[in-house]
Amino acid sequence: MADANLFPGEAGFTPRPAWQVIEAARRQYLTGELTLSTAPATKIFMRDGHVYFAERSTDGTLPIRLMMEGVITRQQMQRAMVIVNGIEHVGRMFDADKSIDRASVELCAELLTDDVMIDAANTIVDGYEMVLYRRHPSGIDRWYPHSVPVSGRHNEPQETTSAPTHVAEPPSPAKAAVKPKGESTGEPKNRLNAPPITQAVPVTAPVAASAAPTHVPLPPISQISPITTQIPVTPMPPPTAQIPVTAPPTSDEVDASVIADEVAEAIKRAFAGMGAG
Repeated sequence: MADANLFPGEAGFTPRPAWQVIEAARRQYLTGELTLSTAPATKIFMRDGHVYFAERSTDGTLPIRLMMEGVITRQQMQRAMVIVNGIEHVGRMFDADKSIDRASVELCAELLTDDVMIDAANTIVDGYEMVLYRRHPSGIDRWYPHSVPVSGRHNEPQETTSAPTHVAEPPSPAKAAVKPKGESTGEPKNRLNAPPITQAVPVTAPVAASAAPTHVPLPPISQISPITTQIPVTPMPPPTAQIPVTAPPTSDEVDASVIADEVAEAIKRAFAGMGAG
């Protein structure tokens, strides 16, 4: 009898290795207790498809096994263990006794789980029982408060939504050159970080896949004639003669020349009078 059908595609369960039953429960991300019909019976405890502990029906309680492995002492076990309805609960072990080495205890529990899983993996089982949401009685699942993220569950439809792909058409050169006044052009407001405006590249029709590429052979370098075009040089015009520029006479110079003319005229008149006498 099983609370969950791990093989819904089959009419009835057929004997198979135990690892196939375990993987079927893990692929469905189940949480609970999986009991396999081995000798002795094997119990696998899962949380969202993750196996956090495994044990045989003949194994002792977890606190006693941890003390026998040497990861905790008897005094630590007494302080960290809580007995509820005859069940030794260690879910609050690390909070009750800070002296317990958590890394050693968790590693010991993982090694105990691996031994049981390896021993039961290839055993042929003719039945199983899956009780959903049943925890390990010791409360070991409380050591791992964070559940495993579930990306998807088995046999559930997966919605695939893809964002629409929009390819912006490049503007034509005429539209890129003329921008109406007051119309938003879509350019970034921050001009300091804005990309440089480049000339729009015209869109050409795609080349058919069957068309063979055309290769134009280039002539060898020895056959390329050098450039002999000469640039005409226009001679510069000869320098023109400079015309001396004399400054106009000042008012003092004009007065001095007038006085000199009057003195000369007076001297001429004096000599003329002396000649007449």
